Amino acid sequence: MYLDRILGSTTKINILYTLISNPQRSFVEKELAKESGCSLSEINRQIIDLVNSNLVLFQKMAKVKIYKINKNHFLFKPLLALFKDLNTIYKEIAEKLIKFSIKGFDIACIILIGSLSKKAIKGDIVKSPSDIDLIFVAKKESDVKKLKDVLIDYINSEISRKYGITIYPIVVSEEYYKKGLLDNSLIIEAQAKGEVLYGSKPRRVG
Repeated sequence: MYLDRILGSTTKINILYTLISNPQRSFVEKELAKESGCSLSEINRQIIDLVNSNLVLFQKMAKVKIYKINKNHFLFKPLLALFKDLNTIYKEIAEKLIKFSIKGFDIACIILIGSLSKKAIKGDIVKSPSDIDLIFVAKKESDVKKLKDVLIDYINSEISRKYGITIYPIVVSEEYYKKGLLDNSLIIEAQAKGEVLYGSKPRRVG
């Protein structure tokens, strides 16, 4: 069947996700490799099928290879819906965790990091699902352990059973977060690149 030539590898799926998510944009080969998380050699080797099927448009300017999704191809809309739905599902999970946590705890903020925050969910939900990385910042140090415990119970009983994925919530106190802005790489990255889903990011005083 032709679909195995279109979607037959992680590299092809990553290429298509990147192109379909940016339908107006043309990608130079190096840009496509970087944004899809694939090596140049794999892009060169596997994009041939996508170009031959006319799903991906190709042109060469001097020595530069340029790629763009073909929005008129009959597979464009089905693939757009498929990739969009996967991001929507993961976003739905994140929203459930937020609603659950803020009901019983005083939360300073909840920050989304990782692939979902970059709108780059492209894993195999059966074999190697993308992570939903959420940092829960509790206002009280005394709430940290309890919040983590109830979140894990909720994830195990409600989320994992329904969606088939496991999530390990990152729970810290507001004070710990502020101190981590000095030397904790995870917190520094969250502060710089994370998407705030609830509250506002704490800022170091002084």
